[in-house]
Parts: sequence; structure tokens; C-alpha cells
Amino acid sequence: MELPKMFDFNQDVRARDKILGLSIDWEDRINRIIRFDPIQVSALEDLINNQFINPDEKQNNSPTVQKIFTFMKKFPVVFATGYAVTPKRKDYRVSIEGLAINPEDVTEELENAFKEFSRSADELITESGMACRWS
Repeated sequence: MELPKMFDFNQDVRARDKILGLSIDWEDRINRIIRFDPIQVSALEDLINNQFINPDEKQNNSPTVQKIFTFMKKFPVVFATGYAVTPKRKDYRVSIEGLAINPEDVTEELENAFKEFSRSADELITESGMACRWS
């Protein structure tokens, strides 16, 4: 039996944090995670292309990052939410744990697609825009 290959994360934390819009001194945040502001599909694409996020990763019952990216490409008004793990930890990574849509961007088509896509989410918010979270 062949074991799955480990994902080789890009260790350039400054480049990663720039994509995420973070300005963090990780020396002050040993063993920490930092939540980032919602990101657009272009930022998620940069994270994938530069190997800062594993496209096969899932946050608990969420779809894979690749499936989230595909959904966001189809509906570019959708934002991804999540967190970045300090480079000081063995589990250094970026994780996507939710999606969000501004109220003015919600259409009937998007609302239906979003509800279907996020059916495995632990939390679904449909007032004042839309959001889901896999915890």
C-alpha cells in the first residue's frame, strides 16, 4: 500500500502573508493562528499556485479547497474566510473555513447554488448577505 504524498508547503511566510493582507510579526505570535479578512478568488488562486494552501485540504466536513476555488471562480462575488498558522508550528498552513457574500451581491441563482454548496456547513447565515462556516 502506497502512502499519500505529503504536501510541500511554500515556506515564504512574507509572500503568503502579503497575499492574505496580513502584516504580522510571527515572533510575537509563537504557536498561534491568525484569522484573515475575507479573500477574493484571485487571492485563493495565488495561494494555490504558490503552494501556500493544499488544494486537497478540507476543513472538517467542508468541500476541498479545489472545490471551493471552482465555486468561487463560477461566482466571483463569493469571498473565502479562514486562518493562517504561524511558521513556527509543524502544521504551518492556510485553512479555508467559510464563505461569505455581501448582501448586494446575492442573486436567486447564487443563493440557491450557495445553499447547495454549503449543505455540509456547521453554520449557514442567510440574513444580511450570506455566509457559511465549517468548524
